[in-house]
Amino acid sequence: MATQSDAQGRAGETKAGWGELFHHGRGVYTVLLNLGIALHALDIFIVTTIMPTVVGDIGGLAFYTWTSMLYMVGSITGAACGGHMRLRFGRRRGYVYGALVFLAGTLACAIAPNMAVLLAARVIMGTGGGLVIAQSMALISELYEPRIRTRILALVTSTWSVAAVIGPAIGGIFAEIDWWRGAFWSNVPFIALFVTMAWRSIPEAVTAAGRRLPWRRLLLLTAGVMCVALTGQIHDIFATVGLIALAAGAVWLTLRIDSVSEHRLFPSHALSAFAPVGLAYWIFFLISMTHSTLLVFAPLFLHVLHGVSPLYTGYLSLVFSIGWTLGSIGSSGWSGRWERLAPFLGMVVTMLSIAVIAVTMVNGWLLVISIAIAVTGFGIGVTNVIMTAYGMGVARAGEESITASSMPTIRSLGVAFGAAIAGLIANAVGLGEGTVPATVARAASWVLGLTVLPPMLAALFALRAQRWAGQARRSSPH
Repeated sequence: MATQSDAQGRAGETKAGWGELFHHGRGVYTVLLNLGIALHALDIFIVTTIMPTVVGDIGGLAFYTWTSMLYMVGSITGAACGGHMRLRFGRRRGYVYGALVFLAGTLACAIAPNMAVLLAARVIMGTGGGLVIAQSMALISELYEPRIRTRILALVTSTWSVAAVIGPAIGGIFAEIDWWRGAFWSNVPFIALFVTMAWRSIPEAVTAAGRRLPWRRLLLLTAGVMCVALTGQIHDIFATVGLIALAAGAVWLTLRIDSVSEHRLFPSHALSAFAPVGLAYWIFFLISMTHSTLLVFAPLFLHVLHGVSPLYTGYLSLVFSIGWTLGSIGSSGWSGRWERLAPFLGMVVTMLSIAVIAVTMVNGWLLVISIAIAVTGFGIGVTNVIMTAYGMGVARAGEESITASSMPTIRSLGVAFGAAIAGLIANAVGLGEGTVPATVARAASWVLGLTVLPPMLAALFALRAQRWAGQARRSSPH
């Protein structure tokens, strides 16, 4: 495994080409990892599309948004378990078991007779998805050396963009023929293929037999996530503040207890601004807050203030994803000074583009807003791929696996808290009272204006990370 000094000492190396992802036996891993990411990503977009058909068939309109909310809760908990699973059962079995949990949830969704069963199945499915995503990140850290790591991370990112294109189309087909269950049944062959490939190709590793599941920490983390998720169902400002505070307290306590535990879910100094890994994790969290706020509220603001159709807002989500992918792919080959400056520059671009969106949302041109959303995605993509590789490279010896596998948990927490805090701001300025244009315009100015702050803070953290990397290179004997 790479040490911190080794990883930073190699930071100036010329990056490998794209073909290297398929050479020296890596091809099967590259295909497998992208298939695992695709299963998780496609599900998110497909289910969003078929939900109107689902509630029309089995009812449960009052719980319409809970299918996504509970999937997110399960995904965060599953991702937090990813490191434990691979240490307890080994690389191969841990990965396969995660996929089998996802398969069980998929089958349960396909046969769900009512909304209660569907919601329970979505929790199972989310848990399986989280397990797969977390262990995929750990495999990237272990199977791809630093000079090629940004390439595989960029390719994985592009899988999300592809899913954003074909997921709604697949869901729309099954909704159109009034067979929403088919959307889940159609996933089964691909999950079976994934399980087969994982069992045959993933190299086994030493397991920690007897390692016990840290269920108390997981329950505490889940409780925190549920608190922040419930803010979307409550419009009372004081209750929302209370739930966010409880959620933040539960997450902090989880990390605090974990830091002194023998079998850990997170690396040392996971959210410390004075440690390399902590800097990377904070940037992941802030990036997720940024895009969560933008993608949750921009469609509403555009619909009310500019009269755009759902099709157009869906197009803007796609444009954002494409921008993210282009940023990831474009920066994946950078090395030397450009690589070190990329996270800072990406956040500066993100901050400026969101400022443009905030200024032009009320009276601006749709073309300007659309371009700014694409540029926001580009800036995030540049920062995300470089900082992910950075976080893997600065992991402490012995913590490489949990550092990589817990990254999706931090990202998902950023999404959850970002949406909750943005919702609190919007309701505080009157959005909960109605969606008349004047109220929405005021909410847009406040929500988008304050959304400039997370990338600004992330840019400062990126500068600090770049300084630390420079110090590590100068002190390295290599």
